[in-house]
Amino acid sequence: MSATTTVETLVRAAGGGGGTVAPTGDVNLTLVAISAGLIGCGVYLLLERSLSRVLVGLVMMGNGVSLGFLVAGGPAGEAPIVDGDAGTYVDPLPQAMVLTAIVIMLATVSFVLAMAYRSWQLAGHDDVQDDVEDALIRRMAAKDIESDSFRAETTEDVEQLDLASDFTVAELAEAAEAAERAEAQRLLAEQHAAEQEAAARWAEEKAAQEREAQRAKGEKHAGQSDPHDQHDQPGDEEDEK
Repeated sequence: MSATTTVETLVRAAGGGGGTVAPTGDVNLTLVAISAGLIGCGVYLLLERSLSRVLVGLVMMGNGVSLGFLVAGGPAGEAPIVDGDAGTYVDPLPQAMVLTAIVIMLATVSFVLAMAYRSWQLAGHDDVQDDVEDALIRRMAAKDIESDSFRAETTEDVEQLDLASDFTVAELAEAAEAAERAEAQRLLAEQHAAEQEAAARWAEEKAAQEREAQRAKGEKHAGQSDPHDQHDQPGDEEDEK
């Protein structure tokens, strides 16, 4: 087989030179469903906070995409780099895209795995933490506080521009967090004082009820002992006679 024949074969396999392509068959719905399920589960796991679940989601998405490329490639056939009938050649483009997807998936999985391991070393878990800058923006928006950069743009003082830096924003975030902690401590102190006051009030009411019960009991005993005293007085007079 000469080099000219090989080139002509490749050209016909690529669709040029009047060549034919592999016959199209029915799409395998089972493979399509599996590919869609893998991609859907992978996207769901990508939205989790744990990097381990994100890693599993990336692997599932990569396998789903690779399987989807194989389904899109059509029915199986012969390799287009050998001499043979051009009508039996398989489309090589999906296979090349599968190889590209595998390489990208391996690189991404390695990067996420390194991030998860480093996060586990530093924090003891692999959960993705909230961004400090995003939390600061949410707190400032809730309290209707304008940022330092906005104040720097609306002032004519040039020195104010130097103050609009990340360091100033960090100080503002620390001050906001300190104010929140102080407010939480104040609320806890008020709650503790209210609980102590309620306990003292309950103890006073309990003591008052006990004193009232003892007084009522004493009056009852005193009322029961008076008739006996009156009944015993005539007998005493007869004894004296």
